[in-house]
Amino acid sequence: MAKTMDFCDELNFTDLYDDTSDQFLSLIKDYRDQPVVSLKEAIKPVSGFFRKIDDNVSLALSHCRNPLDGLTQDEAASIHLYSMGLCDGPSFYLSLNKLLGDENRNELKPWFPFLKLLLTALHKLSLHSGAVWRDAQSVDLSSKYKTGAKFTDRGVSASTTYVEVLESDQFWCRHGLVVHKQRLLSPLISKM
Repeated sequence: MAKTMDFCDELNFTDLYDDTSDQFLSLIKDYRDQPVVSLKEAIKPVSGFFRKIDDNVSLALSHCRNPLDGLTQDEAASIHLYSMGLCDGPSFYLSLNKLLGDENRNELKPWFPFLKLLLTALHKLSLHSGAVWRDAQSVDLSSKYKTGAKFTDRGVSASTTYVEVLESDQFWCRHGLVVHKQRLLSPLISKM
């Protein structure tokens, strides 16, 4: 599991790390057989990896009392929990994305209930077919990825349709690399 880090109050536009190899990984399909369960049930198999997870789940649920886009409270809260910074340990975001890029697919099995809930939520969202942007300030990949290069990001990542968001002092890339992602279809989360 990922080492303990402090991600409190950070938005997850900036976690691109060297997980973009050209190696083909097997598809993750077994999560599809999972039933959709509540967020509290979905995190049980991975709760041992996180401190105060019950508090964070309660916080996510309280922020998602009136979800939009036809989402249930648990579905909206799964997106919220996934994208929020956890001040008391590793984030769901980095922990799951690390495993999504790992060759050992067995490590993902405890995540299947959460992955099912999260992907069920994301599939309900409106789709965006234009350009999306994300900052890669946490690592300097400029020597590996030249202007115009194409690569596959194996994680689920936060992006923005407004490059201006990344031009703010909070995000403007410290290593000079802004990743432009052209996706055929992307779930668009406007408000939670």
